[in-house]
Amino acid sequence: MNKSTLSILVLAIVYSVGIVGIKFNIFGDILSLTPLNLLFSLAVLLWNHDNWNRKFLTAITVVALAGFFVEVAGVQTGVIFGTYTYGQTLGLQWLDVPLTMAVNWLILVYCTAAIVSKYDWSVPMKALIGAVMMTSMDAIIEPVAIRYDFWHWAGGAIPVQNYLAWGIISFLLLTFFHKLVPSINNKVALALFLFQIIFFVCLLF
Repeated sequence: MNKSTLSILVLAIVYSVGIVGIKFNIFGDILSLTPLNLLFSLAVLLWNHDNWNRKFLTAITVVALAGFFVEVAGVQTGVIFGTYTYGQTLGLQWLDVPLTMAVNWLILVYCTAAIVSKYDWSVPMKALIGAVMMTSMDAIIEPVAIRYDFWHWAGGAIPVQNYLAWGIISFLLLTFFHKLVPSINNKVALALFLFQIIFFVCLLF
C-alpha cells in the first residue's frame, strides 16, 4: 500500500468515526476533537505534497495567515462577512477567532487548487472554479456550523454577503496560490475535499 492510499484510508476512517460519533453521541464529547481533526487532516495532506520549495512554503504561509486575519477583520467589524461570533467547538481563540480557521482556509485552498491544477486552464479560470467550489462548501458547512457551535450569525440568518465575501476572498487567495504553485500532484486533496463534503452533508440530517 503506497503513501497516498494509506493516507486516504486513514482519513476515511477518521471522518467515518467522526460522523458516527457525532450523529449517535457514542464517543462522548467528540466535537471537542474538531481542532485536532483539522490539524491531522492538514498534516496528512501536506505529508503527501511532493514538491516542497520556497514558493510553496510562502504560498501556504500567506494563505493561512490571510485566511486567519480576514476572519479577525470579519468578526471585529462585521463588514466583510456580516455580523457573527465564534463558539467554542473550534478550540483556542486569538482576537476572538479560533486559530484553526487558518488551518481550515489552508486546507480548502490547497484542496481546490490541487483538484483544478491538472486542467489546462488559465490561472483566473482555475481560481474562479476553485472559488465556486469553496463557496459551495461553505454553503454546506454553514447550517452544520450553527447547529454545533462553530459560529453563530446575528439574528440567526446567514447573510448573502457572507457567500459573496467567501467567493471574492477565495478567488484572490487561489489566484495567489496558483501563481506560486502552478502544479500539484496530490491524490489525497480530492479525497479529503470529498470526505469533508460527506461529513457535513451527513451532519445536516
